[in-house]
Amino acid sequence: MTNARLFDKLRTLIEDTRDADKKHIKKLRKVLRKLKERQNELRDKLGDVDNPSERRKIEQEIAVISLQRGKGVEVYRQLKAARKNRKEGKLPGTAGPGSDT
Repeated sequence: MTNARLFDKLRTLIEDTRDADKKHIKKLRKVLRKLKERQNELRDKLGDVDNPSERRKIEQEIAVISLQRGKGVEVYRQLKAARKNRKEGKLPGTAGPGSDT
């Protein structure tokens, strides 16, 4: 799967977090895992590349993937915490996206 498709999937999963269930969280985790694998592949490839322009291109791709993964991981953690709080019977939305807890 290309980076663009992974980013698109990630964006869709991040934007649609209102009623995140276990299945939604699993999909998000799967996309994050694929992005991490892609990032590691690019890091390995970076060691073999001597062309400066190609290196710069790969480094940019790694940077973009890293930023997108960071956003996704933050949403993933918030969703997990919100789900845990709902299971424990706490007030809904106390640890959801946009809160400080």
